[in-house]
This record gives sequence, C-alpha cells and structure tokens, in this order.
Amino acid sequence: MASNALVTIGITAFNAADTIGRAVASALGQDWGALDIVIVDDASTDGSWDVITALGASHGSIRAFRQETNQGVGAARSRIVAEARGEFICFFDDDDESAPERVRRQAERISAYEAQFARGAAVICHTARRQIMLDGESRIAPTMGARSGVLAPHGDAVARRILAGAPLEDGYGSLATCSQMARTAVYRQLGGFDAAFRRSEDTDFCVRLALAGGHFVGLDAPLVTQTLTRTSDKSLAGELAYRLLLIEKHRGVFDDERHYRYCRDWAMIKHHWLAGHWLRFAARMGRAAVMNPRRTWQRLLLALPNLEGNRAFSRFHRSDERS
Repeated sequence: MASNALVTIGITAFNAADTIGRAVASALGQDWGALDIVIVDDASTDGSWDVITALGASHGSIRAFRQETNQGVGAARSRIVAEARGEFICFFDDDDESAPERVRRQAERISAYEAQFARGAAVICHTARRQIMLDGESRIAPTMGARSGVLAPHGDAVARRILAGAPLEDGYGSLATCSQMARTAVYRQLGGFDAAFRRSEDTDFCVRLALAGGHFVGLDAPLVTQTLTRTSDKSLAGELAYRLLLIEKHRGVFDDERHYRYCRDWAMIKHHWLAGHWLRFAARMGRAAVMNPRRTWQRLLLALPNLEGNRAFSRFHRSDERS
C-alpha cells in the first residue's frame, strides 16, 4: 500500500510533561509519508501543555488542542476522532513509544485484509506490545487476530469473548487503544468513545465495534513499547468499577440473567485475586464452582495463558497501593 494516504496519529495527554516528548518523537519518526499528528491535552496541571505547544511550534504536522476541563480519556479520544483529517487514525499513548514501521504495517494489514476478507465490514488492527514494568521487567502482551491469510475474529463472537470469556479461535490477547488503528470512518460511524469511561474506554469501543460486525486483525510483532507509569486514574478499584459498568452497559450480550450475574461475579473474583484478597477470592470462587462448575472451569482454563500477564498487572497495582 502506498504511503500517500493521510494517517492521523492521535495522542491523548494528561500530566505527561516528562514523557510526552518521547511519544511525539516516535510519531514523528514513523516511516509513513503523510502524517497528521493530533494531540489532545486533557487539562493537565503539570506543564504538559507548555511542552506540547513547544513541540507544535517546531513541527508543522502537529496540531494541539486542550480540553477546558479534565473529562477523561474517553472524551479526549473522541476529540481526536472529531479533529482527525486522516483516512486512518492510529492511537499512541503519552508515555509509549512505537516502532518506526508501526503505522505502515498496520495500514498494510488493514488494507490487505479488507481486500481479501472484509466484504465491506469495518476492520480494526492492534499490535502486540512490549510492556516495561515498574521494576524494569519486560513482557510481551499479545493481541488477537494475528494469523494472516485467514478470516479474523469478528462480530458477536468477539463481544462474547471480551465480556463473557467465551472460547474463540485466534481470539486471545489484549485490544489496547495504544496499539490500535482503524479507518477514521469506523470511529465516526460508532460515535467515537464513550465519555463515561475514564478507564476501559478501549474495551467498550471494541465491544460496540464487534456488535456492529467489525473484524479484529492483529500483528504479533510488539510494535509498541509501553512503559507502565502510575497515574491518579489507575487503581484496581477503578478497573473493577469500569468493568462492572461495561458489563451493565452491554447486558444484552449475555445469555440470560443468570449468565449476566455470573459474569459480574467473575469480575469480582478476578478483582479479589488481583488485589490479593485471598479469603474473599476463595469464598467467591468456591461458590462459583458449586453453582456453575462448567462455566467456572472453562473460565479458569481460558485464564491460564494470561496468568503471567495478570500477575504482572497485580504487582503493578499492589506495589502502588503499598507505596
């Protein structure tokens, strides 16, 4: 695919004065010919806006916008969707770095899949990520749909995989917005991101896209390096609250009331495990195993491949709570 299609690189920023420079540098360093870099500052209080405006003054491809009040990442991403001039939007985070070939490889993956399999359906692409933990440990977080030359995970099956843990071939791995790219029309057709989600806005968007028939393709190369940093909006309690909000919003995906309640209970079980609340974890897990043994064993088996990822996630949050 020729690199003359304009791609908007969207970067949301909040109190990222120390890291936004490297994110912008990796955006400017892409080997794609036509770039429109849109930065939305979500009312930072640490001098981020001064850094961003200086970067914009130095590079003509950068357009910067500032939210009047802090509205959260969902609203900030929607502002990027509204301001985008590109045919595609590729999201970067304010503390991450992307490989120079990231935009090109994702655009090529989307275009090739559209030509062979999509039949007019929306296509979204994520890459694997290299995560750098607080202690310097590195791990690879895979994504779904990385098998090329075959039909990718798509439709309601992806929504059920995300919300209910239903088995899905080639359907395992995260769908983080910081590794995401799709046509701008896809984001606009779905109305952007839900501003009610200050966390999990990416998951909500992917559920809505799946329910609209979207296809999820991926790249197994870790083209994003994500340095995990502590911010005021990252906590296990917050993760749980937005997971429960997500389940409630998409209640229609579940088989029936019992299935819906089971998935709410599973969210609580996972929260207690991540938080190290072992007695509460054991009590809820025991009850789930007695009341619904088939679903519980299925969820446990499907969770095993990401056990180390969940352990790393737990260590990240629990070290913050202990500090």
